Amino acid sequence: MQQYLAEKDVLKTFYDAGEHSETAVLNVLHKSGIAKPTAPPVAGQPAPPKHRAPAPLTTVPEQYSGSMRWPLDAYIVSSEYGERWGKVHKGMDMAAHVGEPVYAIADGEVIYAGDGLKGYGNVVILRHDRKTTSLYAHNSELKVKQGDQVTKGALVALLGNTGHSTGPHVHFEIRDGDAAVNPRNVLPKSKLGMLDVPGRAQFGAAPDRLD
Repeated sequence: MQQYLAEKDVLKTFYDAGEHSETAVLNVLHKSGIAKPTAPPVAGQPAPPKHRAPAPLTTVPEQYSGSMRWPLDAYIVSSEYGERWGKVHKGMDMAAHVGEPVYAIADGEVIYAGDGLKGYGNVVILRHDRKTTSLYAHNSELKVKQGDQVTKGALVALLGNTGHSTGPHVHFEIRDGDAAVNPRNVLPKSKLGMLDVPGRAQFGAAPDRLD
């Protein structure tokens, strides 16, 4: 971690270099049983056709009840979730050296592992329950395949610089259904993680091990 702190000015320049395909990600989620949002009926118009319900979950629970961790043990936050370049950045960019281990934040099922989602490079998507998913993008190497079952802390990839990226980092997302949410509102805080906020030294280190 000390090496990353010494290099933080350079690492903070490593983040997404362009747009990611939101449509491609949503297609993966919907095919895996993450429900599409239902539009409310409009008075005077016929009801929309009913869609077949997604298949019952057999590999993940209806609602995940276990603990979670951060996907890296050491990193520099190069870009936060939220407003960026006039749009919403749907994840957090976490810069580190190529080959840094990337871990599953919770138990789950691999619903995508590949490089076919525009902008994301080599990406892994995990489903943790009926609504919750996590995404890990720009990896140099994937360590899991679609259909694999993983446990919290399992190695899913090695950090890299693939896809639309200015340098080695993980673009990390958590979603509740279709909607991306701020990872800081979901994952545990820690003694070091508390310093990992805008305006302070930005770094993180295995938050769930330090609490």
